[in-house]
Amino acid sequence: MRLIRLNAMHSKMIIFVLVMTWGRLSADRLHVDGETMGTRFSVTIDAPRVSDTRSGILAEITAKLSEINAQMSTWDTESEISGFNRSDSTDWFPVSPEFASVVYEAKRIHELSGGAFDPTVSPLIDLWGFGRPEGTGVPDQVEIDEALRAVGMQHVEVRIKPAALRKCNTEVQLNLSAIAKGYAVDAIAEMLSQSGRPSFIVDIGGETRAGIAKASGDPWRIGVESPNSGLSRNDHLTRIVPVTQSSIATSGDYRNFFEADGTRYSHTINPVTGRPVVNPPASVTVIHDSCMTADALATAMMVLGLERGITLAEKEDCSVLFQTAGADGSVIQNGIGTFATATTDSDTVVDSKDVSESWVVFVAAGALFFVAVGGMGVGVLISNRQIRGSCGGLASMSGSDDVSNCELCSIPRDHCVSEQLRQHPQTSGHTDSQPSESSVES
Repeated sequence: MRLIRLNAMHSKMIIFVLVMTWGRLSADRLHVDGETMGTRFSVTIDAPRVSDTRSGILAEITAKLSEINAQMSTWDTESEISGFNRSDSTDWFPVSPEFASVVYEAKRIHELSGGAFDPTVSPLIDLWGFGRPEGTGVPDQVEIDEALRAVGMQHVEVRIKPAALRKCNTEVQLNLSAIAKGYAVDAIAEMLSQSGRPSFIVDIGGETRAGIAKASGDPWRIGVESPNSGLSRNDHLTRIVPVTQSSIATSGDYRNFFEADGTRYSHTINPVTGRPVVNPPASVTVIHDSCMTADALATAMMVLGLERGITLAEKEDCSVLFQTAGADGSVIQNGIGTFATATTDSDTVVDSKDVSESWVVFVAAGALFFVAVGGMGVGVLISNRQIRGSCGGLASMSGSDDVSNCELCSIPRDHCVSEQLRQHPQTSGHTDSQPSESSVES
């Protein structure tokens, strides 16, 4: 096992990333986005089929997402999961094969993590006030013990053929928000691959999966947010990771908490103890073949912490990055796999003191960029076709004019957190997204 430890010694770590590579012309990309599962989705297809249209792709994707919502959305009172939750029977409850497969994986991660991942944890979330806007304060042990009676994936059985679920404890309620978004990403990705669109990037609420490399040969690039993002409007990414035929998911704990009597209570609940985790990581980012699995693992590792989380990652043979925010505003990173390597051209960490130096790099890269443009032919310049960089990001917000400014990162230009990036939207990549809200359910 190899760990990398990076310590930013500034009170505020300002992340500024410029990614400039020769990409494909914007006409050779198709981007759609919209709302789903209480968040946003964003899909970009490189070299789509000749017959593809934005409206057609959007219709296919929304139809698939509607199907998944009808199976696993707790907000839909007519969904399969809502029907299962209402049931007070211990008999087998028929469900769709897709629903059963997600619950099967949830049980596997639950057992693998020693109960750290548990989709039945909602009673504890509500008890501690994180599931309700008004909050409830700090509960006593009697209240915690009462809530724990209805918590535990060991109380749910799953059968694949014929697909069905069964409660061993009729009080148990399922909430798959810590794994369903990842599953939905996988489902959209599989749909695109099977229909002849193998090069893509799919994002739902910060859970992301990339297809094969772009037609240019470049990998897709995904941004990993700094834990200090949101503390300052100048904070951005801590890394940009090249990803092909793989998934990346992030859970974070640095934006949802409350304080009582001088104690800070994290919204990451340990389903075993029924209490918030003490000093949890600020965020955990996981790379795995399956976005569903990455989603669940990131949530579990928020509860497990660094040492046990690394052990779990080694068992699952996946890459993981733990970020811990110090009281002085520093950020400590520990990672294995892809994240165990030092900073490279494609895996970038930039500190605030280097922002001015970044402009030197920017100018030099810009000169090379224009040389490349000239080499590609004067005809492209005469036709004034826009050339798009290959930046990525966890953002799922709608882009202006229905066009993504820089592939996955589709924040409207006037909402961009960086003045420099607002001025150079076609050559600079960034993200301003929040980490996956699935950590709320952990």
